[in-house]
Amino acid sequence: MKKLTALLLMAAIVSWVFGPGLVVATNVATGLTRDTTGGATPIVKAKWEANATYNVKGLPVSYNDVLAYYKDDSSTAGAQFLPSGMKDINKEIAICAIVTDPDGLADVQNVYADVFYPESIELGDSHIPLDDQSGLGCGELMQEDSLERLSKEDGIELFCDNVRTQNYNLPVFESGYDYDEICAQDGELLKETAAVYCTTKNLSYEDPSGEYKVWAVAQDQNGLQGTLENYFTYLRVTAFEADFDSIDYGNVRLNTHKIISGDLTWDETMNAGGASVRNVGNTRLSMKVRQDDMGFGKTDGLWNVEYDARVGSYAPFSNYWPGMTETVLADSLDLSELNEMDFSVDISKFPPTHDGESYIGMMVLSVTPESHLVCDPSQG
Repeated sequence: MKKLTALLLMAAIVSWVFGPGLVVATNVATGLTRDTTGGATPIVKAKWEANATYNVKGLPVSYNDVLAYYKDDSSTAGAQFLPSGMKDINKEIAICAIVTDPDGLADVQNVYADVFYPESIELGDSHIPLDDQSGLGCGELMQEDSLERLSKEDGIELFCDNVRTQNYNLPVFESGYDYDEICAQDGELLKETAAVYCTTKNLSYEDPSGEYKVWAVAQDQNGLQGTLENYFTYLRVTAFEADFDSIDYGNVRLNTHKIISGDLTWDETMNAGGASVRNVGNTRLSMKVRQDDMGFGKTDGLWNVEYDARVGSYAPFSNYWPGMTETVLADSLDLSELNEMDFSVDISKFPPTHDGESYIGMMVLSVTPESHLVCDPSQG
């Protein structure tokens, strides 16, 4: 009986040591083949653009925290950005990509972002014939920037937490990849066989509205490149600034066309010189004007005062009468263009008041957007 008990105990110990899942050791074969082909091409799995700065009362406030790179200015799929509408206040955006490499992430040498101007828009001067334009714009490369690799923790938080949960339709994906694959608990971001890369770039306040193509380019040690393409939208803002807030016609005689000339000098002190206007939006624009009657009234149903205005010395004067109707002036302002404004008044009848009477009125300036200059196909 004692012998039987001992044998049973021995069997239990052996079972405990060598039972399922508790093997002491096993052999696993390994192997590799020397690569003489130059290796595999890197893969850009996803990419997006987002705001890198936010404007508070028109002043740029930079975020040093890259985890903020997940917001844009519209809920539409992809990225949309609003320009500042203020001279020299640019729009800073972030460009991000998720990159992997079948040969290992260490094989990734560089990650770049190439941004291209809208394809059909000419960045020229409307006063120069199209045949003589420079061709700047028209889908040309704007700039190439290097992207920097984020830490594992920052990359996961930025993409899997912030982008995925707060701006789901922001990125574009390479075929075969999505949030579930990239952000899986056993996925490449967690295993660090893929990483998030980001950079920032300035869009000028005067860069034209439209669709900008962006390439994310991942390059390995052998120069092989994987790319992914998408577009962002620079939304249209039509805006202008004027260096004057009053026009003083001075002493005016009856039936005399009195002209007040503007100038091409921007005066930081309002009304210090002649009237000037400049385009601070990202569309071409035409100035509009309307004016009350300054108290001159009508005779026989006709206005006793007539006005004229123009933009630039070479444009014709545009005539307008008092009232609520806006008159569009000739000679549009190109992107970032500064030009003079001339105004005139002609009085056909003064009211029956004493000589030297002053007349005060209100003029309203506004703008209307104009189409961008179109690229010459023969230049392509």
